[in-house]
Amino acid sequence: MDMNKDWMVLTTINAPRHVMVTGDDLEAWLRGTAEADTMGLQAFFYECDLGAQLGFLRGRHIPIEQALAALDQYVRPGFPKHFHFPLDAWAA
Repeated sequence: MDMNKDWMVLTTINAPRHVMVTGDDLEAWLRGTAEADTMGLQAFFYECDLGAQLGFLRGRHIPIEQALAALDQYVRPGFPKHFHFPLDAWAA
């Protein structure tokens, strides 16, 4: 997929980084096909708005359930118990 189509998500994730993350990187982390970058996933689930998250997931044909599994495994443990992410509200 063209990086320009993922610009909103990637701009948010790449803002504090020295090495650029691509849409393919993020897709691999969400699918579990590459070692996950917890900081990158945290930026996706916490800092990107729900519309950007859903657009990325739909554009890459990543099931919401798979994204929620990555959220539960890599990101949620670093947040207070009962913290709700934007994707939680949509999936409820």
